[in-house]
Amino acid sequence: MRVLCVSLVSFGAIIMLFSIYKYCKSLINLKIRMNAEKLFGDRIYAVCLLMMVFFLAGYIISIAGFTSEDVPGTQDLLIACIFFLGAIFVLAMITMLRRMFSAMIENSNLAVAREAAEQSNKAKSEFLSNMSHEIRTPMNAILGITEIQFQNEALDPGVKEAFDKIYASGDMLLGIINDILDLSKIEAGKLELIIDRYETASLINDTAQLNMMRIAGKPIKFELYADENIPSVFEGDELRVKQILNNLLSNSFKYTAEGTVKLSVYPEDDKKNEEYITLVFKVSDTGQGMTKEQVSKLFDEYSQFNREANRTTEGTGLGMSITRNLVQMMNGSIDVESEPGKGSVFIVRLPQRKTDTGVLGRDLADNLQQFNVAGTMQMKRVQITREPMPYGSVLIVDDVETNIYVAKGLMAPYGLTVDSADSGFAAIEKIKRGNVYDIVFMDHMMPKMDGIEATKIIRSTGYTSPVVALTANALAGQAEIFLESGFDDFISKPIDIRQLNIVLNKHIRDKQPPEVLEAARAKRAGADSGDTSTEDNKKPVVDPRFAEIFARDARKSLAVLDEISEKGDYSSEENIKTYVINVHGMKSALANVGETKLSEIAQRLEKAGRDGEIKLIESETPAFLLSLRDFVNELVPVADTSEEDNKATTEEDREYLIEKLGELKAVCAEYNKKKAKEIVTQLREKEWSRPARELLNVISEHLLHSEFDETAQAAADYIKRNGQ
Repeated sequence: MRVLCVSLVSFGAIIMLFSIYKYCKSLINLKIRMNAEKLFGDRIYAVCLLMMVFFLAGYIISIAGFTSEDVPGTQDLLIACIFFLGAIFVLAMITMLRRMFSAMIENSNLAVAREAAEQSNKAKSEFLSNMSHEIRTPMNAILGITEIQFQNEALDPGVKEAFDKIYASGDMLLGIINDILDLSKIEAGKLELIIDRYETASLINDTAQLNMMRIAGKPIKFELYADENIPSVFEGDELRVKQILNNLLSNSFKYTAEGTVKLSVYPEDDKKNEEYITLVFKVSDTGQGMTKEQVSKLFDEYSQFNREANRTTEGTGLGMSITRNLVQMMNGSIDVESEPGKGSVFIVRLPQRKTDTGVLGRDLADNLQQFNVAGTMQMKRVQITREPMPYGSVLIVDDVETNIYVAKGLMAPYGLTVDSADSGFAAIEKIKRGNVYDIVFMDHMMPKMDGIEATKIIRSTGYTSPVVALTANALAGQAEIFLESGFDDFISKPIDIRQLNIVLNKHIRDKQPPEVLEAARAKRAGADSGDTSTEDNKKPVVDPRFAEIFARDARKSLAVLDEISEKGDYSSEENIKTYVINVHGMKSALANVGETKLSEIAQRLEKAGRDGEIKLIESETPAFLLSLRDFVNELVPVADTSEEDNKATTEEDREYLIEKLGELKAVCAEYNKKKAKEIVTQLREKEWSRPARELLNVISEHLLHSEFDETAQAAADYIKRNGQ
């Protein structure tokens, strides 16, 4: 009996000790994994541990008691059994607590993962914002200058057709940008449908005309069927309906090498709501087709179907994901049928509100199927009525001269008085001097002081006239931010002239009395009917002005690239980032002025910078900078650009330059590259004439490659030419 009692209590004590060990281990693990400040987060944990320690002490005392007793009785055996069962119960409770702790740790890990995901999403939004600005800025120049050229009615038909294709391609590229930005809006839950009346025939025609360009040289037949019973006018978000249809057609053309792509449009009665009709788009093709697995992944974000077979196919992989979200927002549906090697069929059903305007009819439906509706999307963009506004004045604030040029060109037909400022500081100074404008067009992203900060300062001076935001940052929620920051309106870049026209009419024309408007219109009518014989003799206004602007921007980039080239430290993250930004800017600018060869070199150097190919950058950058400088000086001679470039070196400066060049010769004889660079840096702190600047550029290039003899010789030649 004694042995049995002692054994039961001893086993109970061991189990209790094991339970205490497991309990403490779980608490410590909980503390570490949840980063708790104290070992026992709550008092109950400490109380439980204390109770188990007391129980363990009781077990030990009981063992001693059973051992000392002569003959344990039945009652003692019952107590020993209770002690043993109590230990089993405690172990079971500890096991449950450990599971609870595991759940707490898992929840903690989920919270950490959620926070990391939120940080990642924030970083992505910031990236989209920056990317939006960087891409839309050059697109503003491309589309804006094309719009300006369309205003020339005397333009040769062949040239007009070329500009039409440039505009269409640029508009297509802008669509890719918008896809990426739309994803951000959808994820943020801020993409809203704008419901208005739209013409069904225009929607179908515009989409068909745009997507005809996607055929390119492929042997594809594009068929269009439009049901004559489709209502001629619907109420809905025309832009988003077009986006859905364009995404579907884009995919079909993209993945069809030959065969047929067909678009069918027809109505279905909406059984759930008599106020609506379901507009059905059926897009079928004879392309690659998809497996069931590929169809299941078709709507995943950033997923481009069958990447291995379509590595050369352009696209972000966002189109179908956005399409599905837009369809769901419109309470519609999208179905996909596909078979590998036979093609795909996409059917989209969109409920659209009815109107009392009748149906397309047989004639218009036939014309649509033959692509006979007059006009294209590109040409309609410039077919707006521009009211003459010689009484109006505007201020354009932008740090990129090309953008100012484009904005001025788009506003030229209105006859406005246009002033400009290249920074927020300059705009504030103009306002403080008492200048008042009908509209201040304020760029958003500018260095040192952005447009929002500049506008707040302008408003603080008591300025109450309209300020309109001009921005390439078109992320969700930006309009509200601008309006809350003192702006009166918002225009995204690239500038849509229809939107610009609305803003000008709203803030300038509509505030004038009738007699002023009539006088301006009469003056315009008189000018239009007058002698225009001199118009044909005018030189093109774009090329010389654009060349001058290009030269100024290029010289700014050259100054930055020269400085980086002097340092020779391309391994620095900041230097390589600055290098890539400036070479990227030159790549686009050079292409815009027709210098394709240098543009290709800039593209190669940009890629090298992004890929970290330092040796390629070091070997090719000096020659690129030299060629770029020669091209800029040939395009727009320095003497013609600014008074600063004509600056003569004073006698005092000349003596200082010669003194420093003498020091440079001496340190080159000692092969002291560090000291030589310090001397060049000191010289660059002053403003010099063109020959002196060119000398410093040559010296910098020699030093980059440790060509000390050539550096000393260049310095000696300059000293000799200047009489010492």
